[in-house]
Amino acid sequence: MNDIILSIVSATLLILLLIAGITITFFMAGRQRMRQEQILTETKLAFERELRLVETEVSEHVMGQFANELHDNIGQLLTAMHIEIENRKLDDPGSQDEFKPLEIYLNEVTQQLRLLSKTFNTDFIAHSGLLSAIQMEVNRMNNLRRFKVHLEAGNFVSVLKKEEELMVFRIFQEILQNVMKHSGAKNVSIHLKTDSDLFQLEIRDDGKGFDYQEVLKQNKGSGLRNILKRAALAQLDCEIQTKSGEGTCFILKKSPH
Repeated sequence: MNDIILSIVSATLLILLLIAGITITFFMAGRQRMRQEQILTETKLAFERELRLVETEVSEHVMGQFANELHDNIGQLLTAMHIEIENRKLDDPGSQDEFKPLEIYLNEVTQQLRLLSKTFNTDFIAHSGLLSAIQMEVNRMNNLRRFKVHLEAGNFVSVLKKEEELMVFRIFQEILQNVMKHSGAKNVSIHLKTDSDLFQLEIRDDGKGFDYQEVLKQNKGSGLRNILKRAALAQLDCEIQTKSGEGTCFILKKSPH
């Protein structure tokens, strides 16, 4: 009788050990699979970040070259035109007044060219800082007279790294280009501030607004996608408040911690 009980107990223990072994094996395999999936996901995300970074660096390199081309080539042409006008005025002193409108126009174009080449120059932006770069772009936009741009920065002190400032500035430029192309706005208000190390940039226009989900669903708005892409790369929170007929507000936020 004892032998039978012992056999039953032994068989039961063996079955329990077998079940435990199978359970542990499945558990370990599951953990291993989850770990592999996690590694795969992290690798994919890291690759995407690097890819976006490379795209951004290439874009900045192209912008730098473009800035040099603007300054060197077109700048030289404008200088030559100024010289030609001065020569014509010397040849015919009575034509001074005739050339005044052209001189005013050329001076304005030259000023716009200087501002534009600076906004494309990565080194200039990094050296001058975010606030100065934004102020320069605001001046350029106001000179174009497409809409009125108001900037409020108070005692703004940047808490961002130089490369983050550059990314924010490029997003800012993209937003203003979107406003110019699509909004029909008359006024744009910009608020730049830091609060307890939290960076925030708000760009609000009084234009026609748009249906955000509809734009994304119809695969439209490459400018909007560029804004979201750059914001993700810079790890910025990008909030878009808009409705058809009620203007648009972009809010960029980032905490350095």
